[in-house]
Amino acid sequence: MEERLREQLDRRRDEGTLRSILTLPRRSEGGDISVLSAAESISASKPSIDFSSNDYLGLARCPSQLGRVHAEYESFFLSGSAATAAFPALGATGSRLLSGDSVLARSIEARLAHAHNRPSALICNSGYDANLSVLSSVPLPGDVIVMDELVHNSLIMGVRMSRLSK
Repeated sequence: MEERLREQLDRRRDEGTLRSILTLPRRSEGGDISVLSAAESISASKPSIDFSSNDYLGLARCPSQLGRVHAEYESFFLSGSAATAAFPALGATGSRLLSGDSVLARSIEARLAHAHNRPSALICNSGYDANLSVLSSVPLPGDVIVMDELVHNSLIMGVRMSRLSK
């Protein structure tokens, strides 16, 4: 199975259809909209506005909102002497694949991969998403999955979304 997966990934790489997650640093323009600078832009040809995230009001990167979160975090969770880590944004603002990645997410995934002695790791939003992701993409035609009717719906939906023959 591992060889078949590697072949599929190589084929996608060769065809230019292999998607990857980009880490895109963001800055806030006036606290109302997330803008990528020309150097940060995917095309790097001109500045671009982020219409792909759920942060359409720009509140996730608004300096005053970030300051409020830092203050609340410090007052409720820290003893007062500990320093707060910088929050890059308030929430995910959208899909990592479309809106870009965060250094924090990449760091946690690298630590998880190291802890489990694996080349990489991927954080999913939930167990439901993890089950859908794995079962809809890993099994290949000819593979067999055996389960009963009592399994979680996410497993059933993942298998339905897969390339397995029904």
